[in-house]
Amino acid sequence: MSSPNQVRVTEARLAARSEAAAMGITAELISDLVETFYGHIRSDEMLGPVFAGAIPGEWGPHLATMKSFWSAIMFHDGGYAGRPMPAHVKLKAQISPDHFDRWLSLFGQALDEIGATPAAKAAFQERANRIAASFQAHLFYDPYENS
Repeated sequence: MSSPNQVRVTEARLAARSEAAAMGITAELISDLVETFYGHIRSDEMLGPVFAGAIPGEWGPHLATMKSFWSAIMFHDGGYAGRPMPAHVKLKAQISPDHFDRWLSLFGQALDEIGATPAAKAAFQERANRIAASFQAHLFYDPYENS
């Protein structure tokens, strides 16, 4: 027998998947987005070297992780249990807020290229903006800077 909490979680996941489907967000769209986006990242003059240094060799595992990450965000499916911040903290000396601006720009470009619906694009961009803001606050905010 399921606990009330398990039932609520299942209902929330079903609702999230239904909302995503109504916007045209599918597992296939997420896969296309990740493949397209990271294709741009790898060839980008600003971001390519940073990512190449952080992900030497085979990109397959990273792409699979990113697909799980975005599925968890968009579907609330619990399929991602990683901790992305420590990996980015290691890169602090190599990145700046400009890198996040470029990341967001390429993300939007990839959404356009894969034919995401306007609703799907807005949902992904809103979440990507929040992720970028959170990472930047963690990496670059110094509460004592102007004290």
